[in-house]
Amino acid sequence: MTYFILPFLFWLVTAVVYTFTQSLNFFIPNNYVIALFILPFLAVALKQFSFSSFGFRLGKPLGGLFWMIFLPAVLFVRLYFMGKTFHLDSFPWYLVFGSLGEEFFYRGYLQEVFKKFGLNGSFFITNLLFALIHFIKGYSIFAAFLTGLIGLYFSFTKDKQGGDSLFYSMGAHTLYNIVVTAMGRGGLY
Repeated sequence: MTYFILPFLFWLVTAVVYTFTQSLNFFIPNNYVIALFILPFLAVALKQFSFSSFGFRLGKPLGGLFWMIFLPAVLFVRLYFMGKTFHLDSFPWYLVFGSLGEEFFYRGYLQEVFKKFGLNGSFFITNLLFALIHFIKGYSIFAAFLTGLIGLYFSFTKDKQGGDSLFYSMGAHTLYNIVVTAMGRGGLY
């Protein structure tokens, strides 16, 4: 029973940490991202999860690289034809670490734990929680819903139908966030 309670409890901790991020950042910089990395390792230490389950493997490189690049490339082309240009003032390390942390926690940990509910159940629960955390971050209900759908794409990219490796969903999430940041100034919707 604790096998299923712990992931929800860990998600709740990340939601609370993010909610109070301004006051907590005084003590620990980037506490939300740190929590995304630490909590799954805590599950490993408590022997509730195995490190090998995260999905750090080569997987299917051709499919994985395709799915890793496909969505960011489509977004890039869409924004390019909308008249947007690619511009970064500096390299957004916060986006890289945030994307890696979210993939580690949501696709590497939660998605694997929730596979006890079947693949579709795992995708649904994981990305519902992914959408909810973005709603807590201040996204509108519509934007949070779309973020949950994008999360489904990352779930597919990580799973056997996609690249069968967490590396590919981490890459897709990072590239997607960089394109949105560099070209999406002024909003996407």
